Amino acid sequence: GIGGALALEFHRAGFRVFAGARRAETIAPLVALGIESVSLDVTSDESIAAAVAHISELTDGKLDMLVNNAGAAAHVPALDLDIDGVVRNMFEVNVFGVMRMIKAFSGLLIKAEGCIVNIGSIAPIVPLVFSSAYNATKAALHAYGDCLRIELAPFNVQVTTVITGGVKSNIVREADPQLPKGSLYEPIREFWLKRVQQSQNKPMETELYARGVVKALMKHRKPIWFWYGAFAKLAWWIYHFTGKSWRDLVMARWFGFNKLKVIAAQQKKARQWQEMKRKAGLA
Repeated sequence: GIGGALALEFHRAGFRVFAGARRAETIAPLVALGIESVSLDVTSDESIAAAVAHISELTDGKLDMLVNNAGAAAHVPALDLDIDGVVRNMFEVNVFGVMRMIKAFSGLLIKAEGCIVNIGSIAPIVPLVFSSAYNATKAALHAYGDCLRIELAPFNVQVTTVITGGVKSNIVREADPQLPKGSLYEPIREFWLKRVQQSQNKPMETELYARGVVKALMKHRKPIWFWYGAFAKLAWWIYHFTGKSWRDLVMARWFGFNKLKVIAAQQKKARQWQEMKRKAGLA
C-alpha cells in the first residue's frame, strides 16, 4: 500500500526508516530490504509510548520526519452508517491516532527541528459522496494540520498535509460491498458502487505517488499542502475556483441523486394516492 511504498522510497533516498505496523508480517518484505520495523498500534497509548522509547534510544532522541499514513475508510451513505462501530474506528485511526502520534513524538521532532507529514485526501475537498464519515475524518485532519503548522513553527518543526488523489491502495478491502437492507439508496445502487470503486478508477501507481511525495518532502522548505495522485489537480481547481452550490450540482448528476429525487417524488405521490384511497374507503 501507500505506507509501504513511502517507506521504501524514503529508504532509497538514504533515510533510516522505521516502519510501524500492528502485525509484523505485513511489513516483512520491507524489513528484508533493510527497513527497521516497530510494533505500533496508533489507537493504543501504550503501543505508541513503547515505539517512542524504542526509536528514541536508537536515534539519540531525534526524529527528522514523522509520516502519519495509517488509515481506515468506509464508503456508506450517511443514513446507513454504523456510528458506534465503523465511524468511531475511523476517527480513532484517522484523527485521534494522528494526534496521539504527534503528541508522543513531539519531543523527538522538536529536538531534530523535523517535519510532520499527514496523509490527507481530496475526498472532503470535492466532496465525494457516500463517504461522509471518511470525509469528516480527513477534513478534521486537514484542519488539525493547519493549526499545528502555526503552533509548531516557533520550534522550527514543519507540517505538510498531502492532499492525496486516487492511488492504488488496499485501504478499501471489501470484495463484494453491499448496501444495508432497507437502504434509501437502493434505487441508485449502481451509482453507489461507482463511488465505492472511484478511488481505484485509473489510480496513480503507488510507487509513482511515493516518488512524488518524497521528492516534495526533500526540499528544505516543504509544501504546506501538497496535492498529488489521480484527479488531485482537478480537485485543486475545484477547491480554488468553484463554489459549493456548483459542486453539489455536479455530485448530484454524477452519482445519481437527480434520479433518486425523481424516484422519491414518485414514491411520495404513490403514498399520497394510497392514503387518499384509504380515506375514501373509510368514508
